[in-house]
Order: sequence, then structure tokens, then C-alpha cells
Amino acid sequence: MTYAKPVPKWKLIIAIGANIPSKFGNPITTLTSIRPEIEKNIYEWNISFNIPKNNLQNIDKSLSFHWSPLFETDPLGGPINQPNFINGVLIVDGEEFSLVVPNEKAASELMKRLLGLDKVFGRESRKKEIIWGPRTIDIDLLSWGELQVKTEDLILPHPRLTERNFVLIPLSEVLAKTQGKPRQIKSHTNWPE
Repeated sequence: MTYAKPVPKWKLIIAIGANIPSKFGNPITTLTSIRPEIEKNIYEWNISFNIPKNNLQNIDKSLSFHWSPLFETDPLGGPINQPNFINGVLIVDGEEFSLVVPNEKAASELMKRLLGLDKVFGRESRKKEIIWGPRTIDIDLLSWGELQVKTEDLILPHPRLTERNFVLIPLSEVLAKTQGKPRQIKSHTNWPE
């Protein structure tokens, strides 16, 4: 008996955050304002890399944008006394999205688009800013399927992905919405909590 090979469902994971006002308003307003811009850029980026291009009018319907709730978190590192951050996570997937196999060229192009949004929303050059300092916007490409990239401008998966609760907690919330939430069991053994 032979089985059909399952079509991989690539997921793109992006984190956003802010802790100082932008020209769009406070951090929550900024993050709310940038959401449609991120979706539009991902849609356009997906079209530019999507093969075959015979049914472009349906690509937007096949993309799924799963946003986490926003969370307020203490700054991690950087200057003392900076404001708390507001953070969220986006997972993108979908049938047509899965036609683009994760690759370095496409990931780098998406990162360029996200950096362009950084500038529109008031972020200075990343090379000039204080490490982990205050910012009007922070958009990070965290992972795309199993793709591994290490260039000057992009590292995938993000090297500190598993060390940041301001990423992991929003990520777990959005995964719970799309995959169901795990249920804690009452152990009959002395399993330490």
C-alpha cells in the first residue's frame, strides 16, 4: 500500500513590539496600525515568489494571518528605566502560501520589506540604535518552516527565540487558537511542577 505524501504546511512566524510612541501614536496604536501593512507586504511578497502564478486572485483568500493578543512585558536588557514593551506574534500559513518552499532568497526579500516598514513607522537604523533599547517598532522574522539561514542581515530561526517570554507567550496563545490548547493532567505520581 502506498500513501500520498503530505503537503508540508510551512508556517511563517513574525514578532512585533514597541515601547515608545511613533508618529502613529502610543505603542498599542502603532502595533494596531502596522498589522494591515504587514499583511499587505506579506501578500505582495507571496505573490512575487508564488509558482504557479495562474490563480493570483485566490492567493489572498488562501493566506491565513493568525495574530496573538498583545502583551505588556518588562524590557529585557538595554538601558534601565525604559518603558515596558507591548508585544505580539503573527503566524502566517495557508494552502497557496505552502507552495513557496522556504528559501534564503525569499526570506531575505521578506526581511527587506519588514525593515522598510520599520522605517515607515519611525525606527532608526538598527545598526545605530542602542542594543535592546527603546523603539517605536520592532519587527522580527522568527522562523519559516525548517529554514536555517545565517547571513549578516538575517538569522533563522531567530537565535534567541526560545529565550524570550515576550515571544513564547504570545506564540503559545496563537498556537492554542489554531491547534487547540493542551490540557494539563493531574499526575498520579510525584511529578515535580
